[in-house]
This record gives sequence, C-alpha cells and structure tokens, in this order.
Amino acid sequence: MLENAAFIAICSFAVLIAAYFTYGRFIARRIYKLDPNRETPAHSLRDGIDYVPTRIPILFGHHFASIAGLGPILGPAVAVIWGWGPAVVWILLGSIFIGAVHDLGALTVSLRYQGRSIGEVCHHLMGPRARILALLIIFFMMSLAMGNFCDAISGVFVDYNPDAIPPSLGLMAVAICVGIGVYKLRFPLGATTVVALLVFAGLIYLGVKNPICTYRWFADAEIVAALDAAPADLPDENAPQFNLPCGAVAGEKYLSDIGAEAAAAKLATAASNAQSTWIYILLAYGFLASVLPVWLLLQPRDYINSFQLYFVLTTLLMGMLIAGFTGAAENHIEAPPIRADVPGAPGIIPFLFVTIACGAVSGFHSLVSSGTTVKQLNRESDALPIGYGAMLVEAALAILVILACVAGLGATHWAEGGTYSTWTGIKGELATQLNAVVRGGANFLDHLGIPIAFGRAILAVTIVAFALTTLDSATRLLRFNVEEMGKALRIRLLANRYVASAVAVGGIAFFALSPAGIPLWILFGTTNQLLAGLTLLAVSVFLFKLRRAIVYTIIPMVLMLTMSVWAMIGSLIGYWKEEKWSLAAVSIIVLAISLWLMVEAAISFARGRGGLGFDDEPRGVPPDEQAAIDATHLG
Repeated sequence: MLENAAFIAICSFAVLIAAYFTYGRFIARRIYKLDPNRETPAHSLRDGIDYVPTRIPILFGHHFASIAGLGPILGPAVAVIWGWGPAVVWILLGSIFIGAVHDLGALTVSLRYQGRSIGEVCHHLMGPRARILALLIIFFMMSLAMGNFCDAISGVFVDYNPDAIPPSLGLMAVAICVGIGVYKLRFPLGATTVVALLVFAGLIYLGVKNPICTYRWFADAEIVAALDAAPADLPDENAPQFNLPCGAVAGEKYLSDIGAEAAAAKLATAASNAQSTWIYILLAYGFLASVLPVWLLLQPRDYINSFQLYFVLTTLLMGMLIAGFTGAAENHIEAPPIRADVPGAPGIIPFLFVTIACGAVSGFHSLVSSGTTVKQLNRESDALPIGYGAMLVEAALAILVILACVAGLGATHWAEGGTYSTWTGIKGELATQLNAVVRGGANFLDHLGIPIAFGRAILAVTIVAFALTTLDSATRLLRFNVEEMGKALRIRLLANRYVASAVAVGGIAFFALSPAGIPLWILFGTTNQLLAGLTLLAVSVFLFKLRRAIVYTIIPMVLMLTMSVWAMIGSLIGYWKEEKWSLAAVSIIVLAISLWLMVEAAISFARGRGGLGFDDEPRGVPPDEQAAIDATHLG
C-alpha cells in the first residue's frame, strides 16, 4: 500500500482534517482564546483601503493565495530527492503542530495589537531594538523569496509554458473588473464569480491554442524560421519535432537534434534575454499592486485563484483515485521512500526542514497574517479557518505535489541518469522543478478526460497565478516593512508609500536579477524558517506574559531555530568555498540579526510575566499607552 499514491493521499487528507477539528480547535479556544464578540481592527480602523471587513470565503481565498505561492510546490518538488517518506511525514507533522500554530499565533497576536505587524509586535514585547532587528530580517527574507519567484515565473513563461501567459495576464484584468463590480457597482458575488471563472477558463483555452513565445522576439529570423518549419506530431516520438506549447527548452532540444548546435546556443541566449525582460515586467507589476487599494486587485485576484486551486486539488485527487482503482501506472510510486545518500546533495537533516518551507511551516505566513489578513478579519473566530485551516490546505497541496513527482512523473526520472538521480540534476533553474510538477500532475488529470496539453496548461497557470498573487501581496507587505523602518529610524522619505514600494522592488530585483537556482531557494528556505522560529518566539513571549501555557509554541520554536541555524551555517560554509560572496554576505547578516533577536527575547523572558499593559483577556493596547507608542516610535 505504501507504493499506492491514492492511498497515501487519502490517509494524508484524513489526518489533516482530523487535526483541524481537534488540535486546531484546542489551540484556538484554550491557548489563543479567540473571542467572536471582540471588535477586530477591520472594524475599529476601517478605512476602505487596507482595513476592510471581509467574508470568510473571500478572505480565505486571499489569505491562502498569498501564503501559498510557489512554496508548497517548489519546495516539495526539490525535497523528494531525499525520498517521499520523510517529505510526507514532515509536511503532516510540521503543518499540524508547527505551521498552523505559527500562522494562527501571528494572526492572534496582531489582533491584540490592533492589526500591527509582527515587527511592531516585537517592539512592544521585547523593545525597540527587537523591532528593528525583526524588520531587517523580514526585508531580507521577503526580498529573497520574491526574487526566487520572479526567476521561476520568468522561466516557466519562457522555457516551458508560453501558453500560461495569456491567462496569467488576463486574470489581472478580470480581477480588477470583479473588484469594481462587487465593491463599487454592488454586483452579486455569486453571479460575478461564475462569470469571472468562465472568462478565466476561456483565457486558458486561448493560451493553449495561442501560446505567446516571447523568446522569439529576441531570436534571429533564421532561428524562428527553423522552428516554424519543424514537424509536429510525428508517429515516432523520438524523431526531431517541436510541439506546443513550444517552450524555449523544447526549441533548443529540437535544434540540437537536427544538428544545429550554434542555433540552439543562440536560442538559449534569446531565452535568457526574454527571461530578464519578464523579470522587469514582474517587478513593475509588483510595484503597481503594492500601491493599489486591496479591494481592487489583491482581494478579487486571490479570490478567483482560490477556486482555481480548489479545482486543481479536487481534480488531481480524483485523477489519482481513478488511477488507483484502475491500476494505472501513474498511481504507482516509482521513487524510493527514503534516500539518505543522494550523490552531491547536502544532508537530509537539517536541509529537509528548510527545503520544504511553506508546505509545513513558513515565517512568510506571519507577515501575511499580521500584514494584510488581520486588517480584513471580520470576527476573531474567523481566524481559526483562515489561520489554521489555510495552512492545512497548503499542506494538502504539498502532498499532491510530492505524489505528482514520485508517481505521475514516471520511472525514467528516478532511474540512473534521470532528473532526480543526483543533486546536480535538480540544481539548475527553478522552473525545471516546476515543469516536473506540471508534467506529473497532467498525467493524473488525463484520467479525468482532460487532454495532456490542457492539463499541463491548467497546472502551469495555477502555479504562475499563485506565484503572482504572492508576489503582489509580498511586495505590499515589503512596502509596509520599509515604511515601518522609516518611522522607526525617523527617515521620513521611507514613509512615503511610493518611495517605500520602490525600495521594496529594488530589494526583490537584487536577487531576481542574479539567480542562483536551488542554492538561492535553500537560502530563502533557511531565512524563512528562521523567521518562523523567531515569530514563534514572539508568540511564546506574548503567552508567557499572559501566564498561559507556552509548551505548544516553545517546542516548535526550538526545533525551527535549531534546524534553521544548523542549515544556515552549513550553507554559509558552502557559499564561502564556492566564492558566492553575495549569498555568503546575506547569510552572515541574517544569522547575526537572528542571534541578536534571540538575545532580546531571552532578556524579555528574564523580566518575568506581566508587563503587557492589559488583562489576561487583552483588547489591544490601552489608548494612553498606544498614544505614547505612536508619538515615540511611529513618528
């Protein structure tokens, strides 16, 4: 049964559902003590731009799309090289006992401080130095993450799935129309949703039939002519051919197969130029999304994307079940359950814990919870399905990604010389791993009658769409972060939303324009998990001051900080030996900041319990104390 993908999926989903109704409810009611009658910041600070009370389905879609992105897709697609067993176990245990507790904790603490970010919360719990340190590590983490995302999205667009471009761009226009229709013209949400989804489906069909091969814009006319003359759908699949969606990698392979090595090299250069152009476009989009009202683009876009995810999760699971019942080859897990000696790979411990980040636990989630979600929470009790529940759904997505790679992809990728045979095989650009998920998942969708071409397009668009939703939300959060640093350091220029957005985009661009493939992803994962540990540390201080049990947050905190520091030191040694000075410098800075923040937390613990300025049932910072904080520290 352990080689049956459908069986693994069903068991994993059952565990996650049971955890929500048991451990999740216990944490929400007994530890965080959520009160549905307490006024949330969305009501008390309502401004129609950032603070907007939002219904659960819409906010869940926005929150989930923001926290998911490429994390639960790319991380598991890399980590299965150590075997699918450890990956599945870490995702299940990590999401239930660490990740979901972390997300709900960050959301709860931010609620108690009137929607303030985790950086500002650190200031009130541990002092002004802790605030600056937290803001700095957040800046590096988000810049790293979004640099990875820009690199991966551009690779998908150019190298593998030009058919994902029309629906990905078209969805932005659809989202704006939905935002205006629902919030300004008062269109009914149900009917508007149906129309939007039908238009989105049409855009996917348009993309499959008319892929936008942007690498051709940078290629010589002779190369374009050679590709246009390529035969397609030949009886012999081993014969040189060039099929839709006509990605640059397929084009390079075709040219190499017909002996045109020079032309293939030129096409690779053209593809590189196209990817750089897409990165600039994505950076511009991130800037624009960060300054627009949340209801105009972010909310409706994430809401529509959530339905896309529900569709993909459901169809992947159904396809997997059908493959299991019919005994199809795609249901058989081809990968070994554990591989502790992968040639050239770092050790499974601690690197499994930082390679799979968002599918199990992610510090980035604390920024979404305390940055945008908390400002839209209608009732405190809504935090359970949105904070705890969304993390478990993300874990379910990560499980399906693993099964798509180890079963749906086929045995050849795991055999000697295959993609997953050595660490070198997956160490290239991030889009390669995303393509593995697309190809493996499409084989499961084929069992539902969805043609392979459309299945790959649907999955590619899903991946890109979630990466883009995280990009726009993260750029907005990074803008908030820069604004906070400006206020804390009394640099008024940084408090300007447009200047702060430009600084945020600049940080992302630094990493996006100097990609390093998997090593850059590992650095992001390590920084991300460090932030998760530090957030759990802040939540533990909060609970400690309120005289509540901290065992449910302090044990996960110790695990995350131990694994993250261990992995960062190991990575730093590797960067130093390979003379990757920029990655080494970032590692040293982040590690130093993290250790300093731990010292600040230890000092706060040493001061003893109490000192928050409110009762065991806090209702935000008292007005007189809040006024003093604003006057002294917020400019």
